[in-house]
Amino acid sequence: MASLAEARTAFPVARTLRSDRIYLALAWVAGVLGCLAPVGIFAYLLVNGIGTLTPEFVLGAPRSALDGGGGIWPAIKGTLALVGLGLCGAFPLAIGAAAYLAEFNRSPRVEAAARFCIEALAAVPGLVYSMFGYALLVVGLKLRISLAAGSITLGCVMLPIILVGAHEAFKAADPARREAGLVLGVSHWFLFRRIVWPAALPGVVTATVLAAAHALGAAAPLLYTAATIFTREELALLQPVMALPTHLYYVTGERGATPEAYGTALVLALLVLLLAAVALVVKRRGGQR
Repeated sequence: MASLAEARTAFPVARTLRSDRIYLALAWVAGVLGCLAPVGIFAYLLVNGIGTLTPEFVLGAPRSALDGGGGIWPAIKGTLALVGLGLCGAFPLAIGAAAYLAEFNRSPRVEAAARFCIEALAAVPGLVYSMFGYALLVVGLKLRISLAAGSITLGCVMLPIILVGAHEAFKAADPARREAGLVLGVSHWFLFRRIVWPAALPGVVTATVLAAAHALGAAAPLLYTAATIFTREELALLQPVMALPTHLYYVTGERGATPEAYGTALVLALLVLLLAAVALVVKRRGGQR
């Protein structure tokens, strides 16, 4: 009888250990594949595009609209201007809305309905944003195909991504600190500024970086709002601009300039990596305060 009881006890333990090993192996395989995929893509772009990255290519202007030759400096400037101006509008609106939903709103139904609408907006295809921007900004407000129209459209693309991430970061702040602050009688604004915001800063930075990286590579929202095939003019709010995603689209689809396409894609990937590195520094400094 004792041996039978021991066998019954040992069987679940052995099965649990076996399932744990299987789960651990699957987790390692998924993790390695998840890491190898972006590294492999970047390595492929590096091998095929590093020869194109000359000072003339990065800092020069395109020769004409008929081929992919010349430089991509106007596209780099246009991309940074579009994303930067878009963030200037999207970031404060997203942070304000997230702070209201997480800290000041008292209705769970309002919060649930707002999250549903925001997440639905985050899933809208970029081409829909482009047509919306064209109808409202280019035609309705007569901003024409310009930097202003494109940056506002990209701001609409980034806003729900930042809002969802910031809302989650605010909700994840330690509730015990909130209660301690309220017991001490401090104002809600002081509580948010000195306790919730520092704790949520890493999550807010992460959401902002994800939104900016998404906007950096978005070509569809710019097709009917800001993009032009060729320009050598300086940046102006009411003038069309070149952008790296749309330039890459035109180079590969219309001109077939493969080396220039690899170089453009590599520059775009390097900008995303630079943005991620800056965000990492900001997160570490924020966490040390």
